Amino acid sequence: MMFDLKNLEVQILKQFDDNYNYFNPSHFNGRTIYRRESKFEGRLLVSDIVDDQDIVLLQHHTDDNFLWSYEDARFINDTEISVCCCKRDKHDIEKIINVEYKKYNLTTKELTHFKTQNAHFEKHWQFYNDKIIYHVNPYTIMDSKEDVIFKKQLNWHPWVERYGNPGLSTNVFEVGGIKYLLFHSYVWFSRLHFKYFVGLLRLNDDLSPLGYAINPLFEANREYSDNTLLNDLWNWRKTGLCEVVKYEVIFPMNVVIDDTNINIYGGLNDCSCVNIKLNKFEFIEKVKNESFILV
Repeated sequence: MMFDLKNLEVQILKQFDDNYNYFNPSHFNGRTIYRRESKFEGRLLVSDIVDDQDIVLLQHHTDDNFLWSYEDARFINDTEISVCCCKRDKHDIEKIINVEYKKYNLTTKELTHFKTQNAHFEKHWQFYNDKIIYHVNPYTIMDSKEDVIFKKQLNWHPWVERYGNPGLSTNVFEVGGIKYLLFHSYVWFSRLHFKYFVGLLRLNDDLSPLGYAINPLFEANREYSDNTLLNDLWNWRKTGLCEVVKYEVIFPMNVVIDDTNINIYGGLNDCSCVNIKLNKFEFIEKVKNESFILV
């Protein structure tokens, strides 16, 4: 891997507190939002979206037919966030109908449904001006009407062999005049244990892909979190309908660039919200010496 979290500044923003579990934050213009996990009827884990003060922006609820849970929200701009909406059968809550992608206006409190539902789980779209990066495998860009304007199957085979299938993670960011985004993948070690990897994809100015770094930017490790905190979380997550999956995960949600650092906001081992700080100069020098697979 290119960077070891043990050698970086990792700022913990929120973490599991015995009542709620916090992970997968997003940051924009001084504001941070979080995924807050709780128990539903003691049988199931559900999620809300909350702000820095733990004020609920989107709350799990039931309607006539469904149980809704809100996951992995990201800022699109100052007033809008995107969010994964997990829809369960109200009468059989173990059954996930699908995960729909929606946009929520923080000012008007309106939730807008995106029409695209090509997968059972629609997740992690990234917005760039009037474009939507929809997937990395195949690499797909849609316009604001959700019509596909670019689609290409990349040479992911070398990555998949070692690190698993890639999925989209972060917004496009620019360092040293070059555009990048981060993606994630994972491999299973057993039915209830798997490890995540974070990859770096370089883009052209038009957002088309150029190549990805052979080595992961990060590799998740259980040792990055307090062992007592992890064990407490795993015990808390045991419910009548949920087996405990012991994740080793770094899940980047979005990237914010300042004068000195690349700030990567994400979830760490599913128990903490963190800001991983990468010095821009060190990143540029490391990437210069990294091999890329052209796609």
